[in-house]
Parts: sequence; C-alpha cells; structure tokens
Amino acid sequence: MKPLSLAAFSVAALLAPALVIAQAYPNKPVRVLVPFPAASIPDIVARQVIDKAGPALGQPVIVENRVGAGGRIAATVVAKAAPDGYTLLLGSASTHVVAPHIVKSMPYDSFRDFTPITNTSSAATGVVVNAALPVNSIRELVEYAKRNPGKVAFGTNGIGSTHHLRGELIKMAAGIDMIHVPFGGSNELVTAVLAGTVQMTFSVPGAMRQFIQAGKVRLIAMTTPKRYAAVPNVPTVEEDLPAYESFSDWFAFFGPGGLARPIVNRLNSEMVKALNLPEVRTALEGQSLQVIASTPEELAQQMKKDFAIYARVVKAAGIRPE
Repeated sequence: MKPLSLAAFSVAALLAPALVIAQAYPNKPVRVLVPFPAASIPDIVARQVIDKAGPALGQPVIVENRVGAGGRIAATVVAKAAPDGYTLLLGSASTHVVAPHIVKSMPYDSFRDFTPITNTSSAATGVVVNAALPVNSIRELVEYAKRNPGKVAFGTNGIGSTHHLRGELIKMAAGIDMIHVPFGGSNELVTAVLAGTVQMTFSVPGAMRQFIQAGKVRLIAMTTPKRYAAVPNVPTVEEDLPAYESFSDWFAFFGPGGLARPIVNRLNSEMVKALNLPEVRTALEGQSLQVIASTPEELAQQMKKDFAIYARVVKAAGIRPE
C-alpha cells in the first residue's frame, strides 16, 4: 500500500498547481484584441462569442480593436504579452498562415508565439463570374480558359490576399492561364466585375446576393471543403477540380505562447459553449460564415495544413515577401 499511496500523493502534488490555476483564473478583466475595425466580420465574431462566454468567466472581457499592418500590430502585442490569459487575440488565416509567406520581416512566429484556443468560423467564399462569361461551372471555366489563354482576369483585394491565392491555386490545379488584377478596395472590385473589366472574383454569396439575383453575375462554385448549406445546389471547386486544395478564411482565438493548459481549457470550454448557442450560430451564419467550434489541437492542425498550402501557392505564383 505504501508505494501506491506515495504514487497517489505524487500525482496529486503534480496536479495541484494546475487546479489552483484553473480555479483562480480569471481574477481580473481579460482583454481580447481584434486586429480589424469595429463592425467588421472578425469584430462581429469576437463580440458574439465574448458576449456569451464573458459572463461565464466571472470577470469583464473587453474587446479592443487594434487595427494596422494587416493585423500584425495586434498579433504582435499578444505574442509579446505575459502568458497569463489576460491578453488574447482573435486572429485569422491572414495573420497566422498567410502573412509569414508574404511579409519579409515578421514580428512574431505564428506557432511558437501563440497558443491555440479554438477556431470559431470560416468565410464561405465562392467563385463569382460576370454574366457575360459563358461558363456555369469550374469545369466550363477551365475549358474556356484553356481555349482562351490569358483572356480570363480575376480580381481580388490585393496581392497575397487569400482570394489572390485561391485564384493562383485554381490556375495551378487546372494548368490554365488567368490574369490577376489587384484592387485597392471592395467597391472598385465589385464595379469591375459588374462591368466585365475582370471576369471573375471571389466573394461570400451574401455580399453579391443582389447582383446574383439580378442576373449580373453567377456563383459557379464554393471554395469550401464541403457544400455551403445556404446554397446547397452550388458545388465545391474540388468536385470539378480534384487537384484543388481547399483552405479557409478562418477566425480563431489565441493566447500568447506558453499559456497554461488549465487556462486554455477554461477558455475553450466557454467559447465553444458560446459558439454552439443557436443565436450565436444564426448571427455568424448571417455573415456568410460557417461555424467551427474546435479543440486547440484541431486549430493547430488546421494552421499547419493551411500554412503548407500557402507556402506552395506563394512559391508557385512567384510572390516575393515585401
């Protein structure tokens, strides 16, 4: 019995600090940095989750919009914060898996300097074409582009953006030539697509709904891994082009690197509960988002997968870090 008692005592001694941390956290206000403007989709995501998860934590949880440098200013603050759970980040695919490939001097390491807490959602992005382009599917787009090399231009919101890389990935997977045209703003981009200055772009269906209904543009495919419930009759890109690797524009909560597991578990538990509430799901789905409540490990795996895809696409497209 004595060896068993000693072993039990040793385990209890090891677990005690973790239990103390879990019980004590939080004992002061928690700050969540959002690297995007107020009322933006990431801001809506953060506030929807925090409005529900915050009260359960028993301390005020303050959402702070810290905009600049493509989200890297806010991310850097969290990366350098004490790993005590009082400074968190609503990060994104852009801040964590895109930026490292297109920014020459990154102020943080996406993996070492952050602790994954939970994924929240991803943008349900589709392929939208001008109505004058004689294609109704990705298969027809590929066939048309092969017959008319260099005649299809796709517009995006910038070089190295997730939409730009989607276009490059379609080019790679299909072996076709399309011209990328970056725009400085969404209004300019939409105007160009409607006018036929560029024939294709990427957008969540909701943002283009009025133009789709008016017959000015067509939604021919979704870039999501599975069909999007809001438009179930629209196939995914991969259904017509199996070589295409889907990736998502996700938004996820992170803490600084080295955040204690009991704190991670506490935050994950309350945030996942919030994400599974019908009213939160409805609010996020209303923004053309697919809700993803994940474990920390699932978020880490998603990051690794997408990081590798972006690395291949950026290299193949010849995009140089700036």
